[in-house]
Amino acid sequence: MGTNGDPYIREELCMVRKCDDEEETHYQDSTFGKSDDGEEMDYWDSSLDITNLMLDYEAGVKPQLVVQAIYDRIEAYKRVQPSVWIQLQSMEDVMAAASELDRCWPDKSSRPPLWGVPFSVKDNFDIAGIPTTIGCPALAYTPTSSALVYQRCIDAGALFIGKTNMEQLAIGMTGCRSPYGILHSTFSPSRIVGGSSSGSAVSVSEGLVSFSLGSDTAGSIRVPAHFNGLVGFKPTKGTVSAHGVAPACLHQDCVSFLGLTTQDTETVWKICQGFDKNDYFAKSPPFNVSSQVLSTDAKPAFRFGTPPDSALKVCIPIYREQFNRVVTTLESLGGQRVDLDWTPFASANELLYDGTFVLERLTTLPEGWFEKNKKLLHPVICSVFEGALARSTTAIDVFKDLHKQAEYKRMVENILTLDDDSSELTVMVVPTTPFHPTIDEVAKDPIGINGQLGAFAHFANVLDLVAVAVPCGTYKYGIDKIESLPFSVTILAGTGLDRQLLHLVKWLEDALRDIEEVEPWDLQLRELEIRRK
Repeated sequence: MGTNGDPYIREELCMVRKCDDEEETHYQDSTFGKSDDGEEMDYWDSSLDITNLMLDYEAGVKPQLVVQAIYDRIEAYKRVQPSVWIQLQSMEDVMAAASELDRCWPDKSSRPPLWGVPFSVKDNFDIAGIPTTIGCPALAYTPTSSALVYQRCIDAGALFIGKTNMEQLAIGMTGCRSPYGILHSTFSPSRIVGGSSSGSAVSVSEGLVSFSLGSDTAGSIRVPAHFNGLVGFKPTKGTVSAHGVAPACLHQDCVSFLGLTTQDTETVWKICQGFDKNDYFAKSPPFNVSSQVLSTDAKPAFRFGTPPDSALKVCIPIYREQFNRVVTTLESLGGQRVDLDWTPFASANELLYDGTFVLERLTTLPEGWFEKNKKLLHPVICSVFEGALARSTTAIDVFKDLHKQAEYKRMVENILTLDDDSSELTVMVVPTTPFHPTIDEVAKDPIGINGQLGAFAHFANVLDLVAVAVPCGTYKYGIDKIESLPFSVTILAGTGLDRQLLHLVKWLEDALRDIEEVEPWDLQLRELEIRRK
């Protein structure tokens, strides 16, 4: 999506054309693809969602052709946002990997599930021989082994393109806390990209890769998914290996996925999930992600709750209207709206940053490092740590918060359920964020706005829930310059109900994406109302 909301980069690069210009003849290499009838392939529509990409490969497109087009896009997009990548693989290396895939699997029927699918990783994932910066040059290191989740993607045939920009130490939801440059939403040059998986979101949204591996502690996958029109899937904690992923907050971290569709994130998740004995926070057997499947009928049975009006007041008016449209759509699709107790969700939200849990983030630093090297950190990150230390928290405080967490988790286990007899799933539906701030607004109040963005996000890992952030159309916003911005809701289910939630969201996704855009006739009235608030 271009900076004015127009997909001009995609329009320029969405196909590979046969040209007379000698400079373009690298597109004509006959080894790059032939159709099933033997005709040379000289055109690719560049749809990078996994389902369509696999259809292209079935039709005879070679992965080398895809790699060439991707690197043309990457080069062109540097004119728009040069800070997407912290480490970008050379085209020669990726082309060699694509050629090896082509050589090893000439039989289409035997290809692995991610054969030729390009992907990126957030730069807190270890890849052997490539520096891991965690968005902090002073703490960068070069690992000798790779994160298991990365390796599983490679073993499934995926093509690694590079490591993406991120908020320092994976702390933040704005995307504005990186020494490698501030990115913006792919829908607007003035709006934040969201974080902390900021570069990952841009790389997927702009069609530079098919999916990205990221981490989600307090919303770091779901928020950038929202602000860039993507699907963000946060599985049950401890069911995807975090071994080889630099932590932000060990008890709350969760390896998560950004994709163009829910089906894409499910495809990658199925490859990556599973117990890893080297991950100390992995859920041990006999814990299993539930295999019970929702009804495959045209209308799966589901009930849904929403935050009370008192909680939704944090949303700007346009968001409240968009959210109401989502609720109406869900009801029209057969969902039964029910009153669910919001108390444990709101209470758990406060534990992450207003309680003692934020101190766990300091344990990821080397012993004594912060006191000696705090000036090497981003100023906002330094302020977050100093504020946490200034509370003079005691061990008793920590245990009290752990007891509260256990209480809230048990309450929610009895709320977000899957009925054994009817296969009816009960979910909570929330706006992914309450508003979409500008980069300038965040600069004036970086900690305050960051906290507000987590109003419906912070509790997910504290309560050990499954969550999918799914696009729900766009809305027009502004007076002098009207922008079309993305809206999103997050649908949450109980722990272990990953398959069931993905099944439901896949069924709902098309209808949610097609929610009609708010008409512009009353935008000025809405803007005035927002300012009065």
